Amino acid sequence: MIKNVSRFVKNVTVEPAVLLSMAAFVVVELTGVNLLIQKKCRFNATSEPDLSTPCDDEKQGIVFASGIMSYLRFIMYFLILLYAALAMSWSDGAGRCRKPLIMLPMLGLMGQSLCGCLHSYFWTWDPFKSALWNVIIEVACGGIILMIVASQAHLCDVSDVASRTMRLGLFSATKTAGDLAGFGSAGFVLRKFGFFYTYLICFVLSTVALVLAWVFVEDASVHVERKAHFCRVFNVMRIVDSFKIVFKKSLKSRRIIIVMLIGINVLVYFSVQGENSVQYLFLRHKFHWNEQDYSLYVIYRYIGVIIGNVFCSIVLSKLLKLHDAVIGALAGVWDTVAAVGYLFANQNWHLFVVPLFDVFHGAVLSVMMSFFSKFYEINELGRLSSVLLISSLVVPSCYPAYNIIFLKTLDFFPSAYFMLSIVINVMILLLYLSSYFLNKKLNKQESAAE
Repeated sequence: MIKNVSRFVKNVTVEPAVLLSMAAFVVVELTGVNLLIQKKCRFNATSEPDLSTPCDDEKQGIVFASGIMSYLRFIMYFLILLYAALAMSWSDGAGRCRKPLIMLPMLGLMGQSLCGCLHSYFWTWDPFKSALWNVIIEVACGGIILMIVASQAHLCDVSDVASRTMRLGLFSATKTAGDLAGFGSAGFVLRKFGFFYTYLICFVLSTVALVLAWVFVEDASVHVERKAHFCRVFNVMRIVDSFKIVFKKSLKSRRIIIVMLIGINVLVYFSVQGENSVQYLFLRHKFHWNEQDYSLYVIYRYIGVIIGNVFCSIVLSKLLKLHDAVIGALAGVWDTVAAVGYLFANQNWHLFVVPLFDVFHGAVLSVMMSFFSKFYEINELGRLSSVLLISSLVVPSCYPAYNIIFLKTLDFFPSAYFMLSIVINVMILLLYLSSYFLNKKLNKQESAAE
């Protein structure tokens, strides 16, 4: 027992820091949305309002926040994806130097939290400027996306092929637990302490996360004769080199599978980011929920997601040894069923039934990364992440897409945006099945040739 605990502690690297960072990030994001709503829906407020009192014009606040998130987040995530792609390509050239890329977004979270404190204290400051500064800081530090892809690459660096799916699955569960902690506490903390102290708590959490990353994330980089300096991150030719490596000739017909997996990556992020951008506004408008109602709901929903991710990692992958693509297809089926349920949910109790079918939410992405990584050497994983990020440059268009559908159907069918998610989930399912059967066919051909 003691030996197992010791082995578990020894294998802990980036997880504690990611857990706290995700929690802080979610609280900052949700608090920022509420800040936009409250500043716009209260006409004569000169200081931070009492959130238990109703807005002067709730709909005006929701429309304003949705519009801001539509185009500002589009710009922000486009730039962050490009930045992260270049940075991950650089990390390979620097000898798998992942640790700085994990820690930099945590510094950004600290900056965002301090910026939020200022805009909460000086309530009459323009809410648009609040959102704009938040975007500038997040882009400058790479955002949570850079932290996640750098963490995944680090875990691939320090794990063998046999345990990679399990470790990435557990990382996904850790990330989801961070989401749960953030969403589950955001509404209660905001109602209890107000905007200023909520942002201050986020500053403390991101500071602790930075310290944990410094202590627990081992430097897994290797010595290279000519180490690339960080100031040379923005070298576009690195992207060209990354594509050459990802689509290397030795893969032969498996390059078709690579294209399919890249497509899955794009579709998953498009759906998840799009839904998250309007989910809180949707529940607030259609079901008249407040911050605390939303927090309780997310706690309930994400507990099931964590259980589903752990089940995929340990039972389906480790014990039953199912192929990554099979696990991804199963997750795609359940994600489609859940999206149909959310589309037609009209009463509060409906919303608490649908998450029972949404337990594999997020598993689609972790098994895709595991399947993808098994085609490459460890020193190529940074470039792999770079190509995935470059291919995801179309993902920020999800913000206008989902927000426009939401705003256009706000008064008669506000859940209509889930129709887009249903189409995307079906496409993901078909791509996973196609990649599985094609990979199986190619393996048989190679065995017969040998």
